[in-house]
Amino acid sequence: MLDNELNARRDRIFDIIVRSYIDTAEPVGSRTISKRHNVGLSSASIRNVMADLEDQGLITHPHTSAGRIPTDKGYRYYVDRLMEPEEVTPKEKHWVHEELSKVKTIEGLAEKVSKIISELAESTALLYIKNLKRVSFLTYLLEELVETERLHDFFEEEAELFVEGASWIFEQPEFQDLQKIKSLLQAFDEKYNFLQIFVKDLEEEGVHIHIGSENSLAKLDNISLVVKDWYLGSTPIGGIAALGPTRMRYSKVVAIVDFVADSVTETVKRF
Repeated sequence: MLDNELNARRDRIFDIIVRSYIDTAEPVGSRTISKRHNVGLSSASIRNVMADLEDQGLITHPHTSAGRIPTDKGYRYYVDRLMEPEEVTPKEKHWVHEELSKVKTIEGLAEKVSKIISELAESTALLYIKNLKRVSFLTYLLEELVETERLHDFFEEEAELFVEGASWIFEQPEFQDLQKIKSLLQAFDEKYNFLQIFVKDLEEEGVHIHIGSENSLAKLDNISLVVKDWYLGSTPIGGIAALGPTRMRYSKVVAIVDFVADSVTETVKRF
């Protein structure tokens, strides 16, 4: 069998494992793949492929389970090589625009965006505002902030980080452990670690995906963040993020965060 055929077979099995685990939070075995998916392989052949995937560090087996789950390296491979982002539906787009059309203040922006991300991406929502005072968009942005040279007059020492829907992540199977709950609550409370991620991401455009151990800090090694900046003119002044377990539905979450961040930029532009 040619190398490209072997790679295609491996990717097909791995894609099934990732998608199945995202949907069920249950380790995936060869028999499950053989019965539920038309891959044209016997259970024994599937086990051989899974052994190769495990050797490559893309999957692992938890405890004594016969099934396998993706590793952080595996999720990264999936996101970079296999994932096809889903589309934001017309209904969802309409709702986002409708909600953002009501925004008049920084607080209002934070509330609406957090609500949108939490509901559409089924994730905990974070909104970062880079050192910007809580001013009314209607009374100040048009008159003062549109002039780039005066933008910095409205910066404060402390950045703002809003968190919405934190309880959502604690309902996930991965966060039934008290120590994990405590660590993440502490991270929400201190905010510094999340702010550092946002500040770093402001240096580069586009959607950023931080998976598990890539976050570098132990208290964040079992979560993933999907982040994108939003702008005032050409200046990035904040970021929007969806936070969830590494078993995140990346294809949908990436599409939602991407669309909402761009919609926030367009909303600010109208004022």
